[in-house]
Amino acid sequence: MKLKKTLIVASALLAGALTSNAATYAIINVTSGPGSDTLWANVDGTLMNGTGFVTMGYFATNPLTTDIDTIAELVALKSTFTAVQTATPGLSVNFAAPGFLAEEAVSVSSITGSNALIGRKLYAIASNAASLAAATALDAFSLFEVATIGDDSPIEQAYVASPSGVTPIIGELDSGDFGDLGLGEGTYTTLKLVGVPEPSAALLGAFGVLGLLRRRRI
Repeated sequence: MKLKKTLIVASALLAGALTSNAATYAIINVTSGPGSDTLWANVDGTLMNGTGFVTMGYFATNPLTTDIDTIAELVALKSTFTAVQTATPGLSVNFAAPGFLAEEAVSVSSITGSNALIGRKLYAIASNAASLAAATALDAFSLFEVATIGDDSPIEQAYVASPSGVTPIIGELDSGDFGDLGLGEGTYTTLKLVGVPEPSAALLGAFGVLGLLRRRRI
């Protein structure tokens, strides 16, 4: 019964995201449970829950011509990012479970005619930082492309950010069994945050040798 009620809630949210009098944006990754849902996860594979954020939006400079494939590049462009919806995994009022988001759709004015947003790419960014404004290159991130914004005439558009089936630009796909998350127990795919890699032990050892050689020369 719990699974059925949860799926009804998720279906209603998704329907709300897909039917509106204007363009709509929604972050929803509640669909049908293990094997179908992809969950947001931390670097260590644990599910994001009550900390960090997921945000969907677009960059002022359309990354059709600007590659973003490193955390440094993402952080450098964060001030040009306009968020259309932001939420914290695990804290959704509609479906509160680790790794999940099920947010009400946000409606905006119809995007038509010569609107500069038409053709701009939408992205979903997740991080362990408190907010995108506070995020630095020392934080962990995931990033993927959601869709390209289209003209709302004659058909109004809806955009749903879910990591299911995506190829991440930043982040790693993994999987795990996290017990009963309200949709049944089984193996879930995860989109893991990644951080700036720490120097390997071998590399640190090489730096140490260089330091010793420099001292001997002095």
